[in-house]
Amino acid sequence: MNPSDGRGRARGRGRGLARGQSQPIRPANQQGSPTQAGNPRFAGPRPAQPRSGNTNVPRVPGPRTSRPSIEEVTTKFSEMETGTPIPIGRGAIRGREPIVTPQISYYRAPRPESSKSQTGKQGASGQPVSLISNYFPIKTYTNWTLYQYRVDFSPEEDKVMVRRGLLSNHKDFLGAYLFEGTMLFSSKKYKSDKFELTSKRNSDGQIFIITVTYTSVLEPGDYAYLQVFNLLLRNCLRHLELKLIGRNYYDPVAKICIEKLRLQLWPGYETTIGMFDSGLLLRSEISTKVMREETVYDLLQEFMRESHRDRDWFIKFKAAVIGTTVLTNYNNQTYRIDDVDDKSTIKSTFPKKDGTQMSYIDYYHQKWNIKLKNVGQPLLISKKKKNVLDKSDTDRAIYLIPELCILTGLSQSMSDNRMMMRELAEFTRVNPRERIIRYNKFMNRLLSTPKSVETLKNWNLEPGKNLVNINGRVLPPQKIACNTHQFSAGDRGDWSNALRNAPMYTSASIKRWAIVAPQNVMADVQKFLGSLKRVSDAMSFFLPRPDIIPIPNPTIKSYTDAFENAINGMNPSFIMCIIPSNRGDTYSAIKRHLCVFRAVPSQVIVLRNVQNNNLSVITKIAIQINSKLGCAPWLVKIPRKNMLIIGFDVCHDKQNKNKSFGALVASINDEQTVYYSCVTEHVSGQELSDFFTANMTKVLHAYRSHNNKLPSGIMIYRDGVGDGQLSYVHKTELANIKSVCKEFYKDEEESPQLAFIIVKKRISTRFFTSGQNPQNPPPGTIIDSVVTDPTMYDFYLISQHVGQGTVTPTHYNVIEDTFKDWSPDKMQQVTYKLTHMYFNWSGTVRVPALCQYAHKLAFFASQILRGTPNTGLNQLLYFL
Repeated sequence: MNPSDGRGRARGRGRGLARGQSQPIRPANQQGSPTQAGNPRFAGPRPAQPRSGNTNVPRVPGPRTSRPSIEEVTTKFSEMETGTPIPIGRGAIRGREPIVTPQISYYRAPRPESSKSQTGKQGASGQPVSLISNYFPIKTYTNWTLYQYRVDFSPEEDKVMVRRGLLSNHKDFLGAYLFEGTMLFSSKKYKSDKFELTSKRNSDGQIFIITVTYTSVLEPGDYAYLQVFNLLLRNCLRHLELKLIGRNYYDPVAKICIEKLRLQLWPGYETTIGMFDSGLLLRSEISTKVMREETVYDLLQEFMRESHRDRDWFIKFKAAVIGTTVLTNYNNQTYRIDDVDDKSTIKSTFPKKDGTQMSYIDYYHQKWNIKLKNVGQPLLISKKKKNVLDKSDTDRAIYLIPELCILTGLSQSMSDNRMMMRELAEFTRVNPRERIIRYNKFMNRLLSTPKSVETLKNWNLEPGKNLVNINGRVLPPQKIACNTHQFSAGDRGDWSNALRNAPMYTSASIKRWAIVAPQNVMADVQKFLGSLKRVSDAMSFFLPRPDIIPIPNPTIKSYTDAFENAINGMNPSFIMCIIPSNRGDTYSAIKRHLCVFRAVPSQVIVLRNVQNNNLSVITKIAIQINSKLGCAPWLVKIPRKNMLIIGFDVCHDKQNKNKSFGALVASINDEQTVYYSCVTEHVSGQELSDFFTANMTKVLHAYRSHNNKLPSGIMIYRDGVGDGQLSYVHKTELANIKSVCKEFYKDEEESPQLAFIIVKKRISTRFFTSGQNPQNPPPGTIIDSVVTDPTMYDFYLISQHVGQGTVTPTHYNVIEDTFKDWSPDKMQQVTYKLTHMYFNWSGTVRVPALCQYAHKLAFFASQILRGTPNTGLNQLLYFL
């Protein structure tokens, strides 16, 4: 939390679909478009008219009858008896762990040679610690060879359920197989590599020629092979009477209702089977799904009540709904909302298979016996993007009814409500002991449910009943150096108390600075200044008396006019602003003026923090000011000299999903206390690597300008990389960086040694101390065996102390390492040291400071400035 701004920490990067959510799969497009019923009640902007020719025709969600919808096919598997086809839903391809097809491949960056020594990727420093993790060993499994075939239908059939039925007519000939709609996996090799089968569709007698073509063989150990195990595991979870929502299974029977918040919490599990350094393991992590007791129509009515004084109410409603995931209350399916069609209502019609038109209101009454209430409500649009397995060339649209769509997840206003989040945390924050109990309950339930036991037995899978044991190591507490003092970071990685009376490592010298505040709070400002003076003097940060500029009222224009008068009249080194509340528009306007139009470091403080006069908060404000002016409050020594360390992250613009901002922050001196940063705006379709390359060029120029030489070593911590982006980062970003270095160092005797580390925070792995009283491992805990990936140079690091709940480790994947004589020990130690250097918090953070700075800057540019900052601020941490 930024104590001065009174604003929450950057919560994430808006990476499209929320974790655990997925778009539904719908039937193929048909010709025609819905007949629109005029909707004069909604004055929102009209959607673009479709062009002539094929159009995206809305499909209503299918009922739960003997002919299930395609979404149901993706989440349900038939019983796994010999000769029975097992459908693999497309969700397996669209999720994090895709089935590998000729069009879809799973990428692993080659493991660097530095991790292939006698000790491999494991370090040795630190005190040993016995740990357990949320993984269960798979004690036995059969190494079958699986054969992959492509299945084509003539004439073409878009519905996976129908394709599955046509193929199942030949189950006696095909034997045991798995079929996901296009690819068939069999445990036996058929005599012919290409053969044809004939089937008749029951609904109309249409004859189909099914062509089965051999494509490849999957051996044990192949990534695609492992996905078969995951599909079988998902089938077992279905047998536990859990409900699939998105990618995970939840237990609606065990839901927790929080009536005053109008929320439900559904407990559930996130599971996967994978190959790790210790063999085949099953990971289980508990998950909670937030279900709101309100529909999209309820939300619509809230915005409608503001229509008499807010002409943009419908635009704001759309902004609140688009991107959310809803649960339809008639068939318990989840959909991601991509648009709102205010031209259509429930009276609008869509074409049926026989060519006749049917209204949505009639459809829901006939099919579901639901009488829709408000005939004027607009329709919600969920788009199913074209998949490589789809036959059609266009996206598909599903039209949903607001009053039948239950909102899931937390809205932005809910997330910003601290009181609500504290109440939710009482239910969602789980301590290590309780978490381990839930893991064991899950495994006991899996191994005691008859149908899941039968499924596991049929495939010779036998999970162990006990969590895996791991030997970890705890690195010693780091030494924090100030100007004349040195002290330990302590076992909890927090040196806040020790810092209060210690002189900062380097302190800024300010000649003139200004405070802009409303006229009616001047008495509070004077008292605050006295406290700020005492606190900063104690840390040898000597602030002169500021020029106080009162404004008659706290409007944006009053602030910006005062800024211009101050800048033109006194050219202050720094401007502090006191604002009545943390309204986003005022804060953003101030920051845009001073960070884009001008280049003046600033500190925005909410009035309540001025009036509270809390010395702890004021101490943090003094540290922030000093840091924003280019100085360092403390230091952790990095052993290697002449090294450039870089953090890079990406954040998406919430209001424009096609726009994102890439931020690069680098330390350009030996002590890692002088910084250079740059931000680039990236539009969908542009190569992100081009911006990374351009920024890399700027950083090398800045390093050479500051040191009169180029670095001999470069470490890059790359955050914001999704599972599907690793190939691009390795093959394109890293390659381009090497090209930049080659150009820069063409006249140097040696090329720089380079390390490129992928940083991943959004993970499901957890660790606990073993014994009768399991606890969170202490800061500095390293795990580099058992649950690490045998194809990677990777390790886990726990760098933070967590007082409540369970700590989440950070995963590091080193995809490039050309440092000479740099062991895994040194890589791990430097990474841990860097988690101490984030000046916005007098304690360790989850990632190296350069990564945290890059994340903070990317968020600041995309959400606050909504543009690129003034280059005059590039060498300051102005964004803290």
